[in-house]
Amino acid sequence: MRMFVAHSSGGSKRAIEHLGLSSDIVKFLGNKWGIKELYPPQQEALPLALNGKNLMLTIPTASGKSLVAHLAIVHRLKHDLINQKAIYVVPLKALASEKYEELKEIADVVGLKVALAIGDRSGEISSIEDSDILVCTSERLDSLFRNRSNLISNIGIIITDEFHLLHDHSRGPTLEVLISRIRHKKPEAQIIALSATVGNCEELAKWLGAELIQSDWRPVSLHSGTLTELQVKVHRIDGKGGEKWPEPRIINGKKEKTLQAALDDTIAENGQLLIFVNSRKGSQKEARELSKHVLNRVKNEPNFDNGDRFVKLNNIAETINQNENSSPLGKKLSNSIKGGIAFHHAGLSNEHRKKVEELFKNGDIFCIVATPTLAQGVNLPARRVVIRDVKRWSATASRNMPMPIMEIKQMLGRAGRPKYDKKGDAWIVSKNQDEEIRNVEHFLLSEPEEVTSKLANPNALNAEDDPAMLTHILSLIATTDMNDRDSLGKFFSKTFLSTHLESEHLEN
Repeated sequence: MRMFVAHSSGGSKRAIEHLGLSSDIVKFLGNKWGIKELYPPQQEALPLALNGKNLMLTIPTASGKSLVAHLAIVHRLKHDLINQKAIYVVPLKALASEKYEELKEIADVVGLKVALAIGDRSGEISSIEDSDILVCTSERLDSLFRNRSNLISNIGIIITDEFHLLHDHSRGPTLEVLISRIRHKKPEAQIIALSATVGNCEELAKWLGAELIQSDWRPVSLHSGTLTELQVKVHRIDGKGGEKWPEPRIINGKKEKTLQAALDDTIAENGQLLIFVNSRKGSQKEARELSKHVLNRVKNEPNFDNGDRFVKLNNIAETINQNENSSPLGKKLSNSIKGGIAFHHAGLSNEHRKKVEELFKNGDIFCIVATPTLAQGVNLPARRVVIRDVKRWSATASRNMPMPIMEIKQMLGRAGRPKYDKKGDAWIVSKNQDEEIRNVEHFLLSEPEEVTSKLANPNALNAEDDPAMLTHILSLIATTDMNDRDSLGKFFSKTFLSTHLESEHLEN
């Protein structure tokens, strides 16, 4: 395993033409996606990826991970993986739809077919059979592996996006088993893991047999700090280096209306804002209140609305409200949009979610109030990010618990739009100075947690106490030729779990 570490000062520019890609792809990248040069981490990663090496790419948000995956797929399928499939695995349906659109655009250039499998589309099965590239959630791929055992033998390359979610109790076990099945059944298949920064990158890369590209380089510098009683204070700068450290400042507004003040300050700078809260209900309530605030400003400040923005927003809101598929949630969304604010969470319909993202990307709305799922890969950067909640309810602990550091950093990393912003602002809301100190020390200045396997419950006394492990063992027995202790033991030796267990524990 090799490891490359690129730091924030960056490196020399390198042109796309030097990669050995087809001229059609090079033209497409320049003309359609506006990409003619590579970021420093891409310079290191792409030669390895295009040559079939297993790769773990651990770099900040918006630093170009997806391009590495896309180019590896189209290049290898056309050159040395003829008649084989590429699989692009993501954690969320929303992210699957986004990656499908991106891959379809570039795959069309070289005549490759892309299919989307998320379990709620008619005709999915036939499109899967006919495709060269399959984009799916890990749960959907698990289902396909159970019902189409020959699918694994056709895989030439697999991309796992948001790979750090191996650490997630709900999604991690399925993702780990999927990767292990491929490593067990098709060891020659190329694996490219795209991950946020985690505490044990080297260990994960070693498990995958992968080259590790690790970097803190960002195309836009990130100013991370706190918002405490209207005072903004920067505590950390990640970026290109050599930047002047800004002085603390006070934003205009009321102390009890911190988010309104943050929104007003962002609007005054002609920016857009992402606010993260810990629940769906909270995102809807906050969006409603902020929308009312904006509409009050429109009513009371003659110079606030200097165009037809709110006429357009009102028309969009009415369209959403009158749609035959609209729901009570759709009506709440339309009311918020009238004030240039939207909410975004997993409960939204696919149609409404896409509309919210489109409005934000086009600059039609000022702000999205979202749950943390928005930070899981969906490409929606903003000039500024504010995190209202750093804790959420834990059913296990029966109380609110701090979110993982890696998850908070994912949210913070959404600040700063490449090609548009010189810097991104990311603030954690703190109620007082003591809370500010805790947030700075724990979330801003600490390293992310190590990823650990969630496939087995270390406290389980019997099979019933370990539902994830039991489910996957029964699935393997039912859908593969692994039906005895020896064959199952060999399979589980390929899991990340096995790297933390003695061999006798694995056999038992």
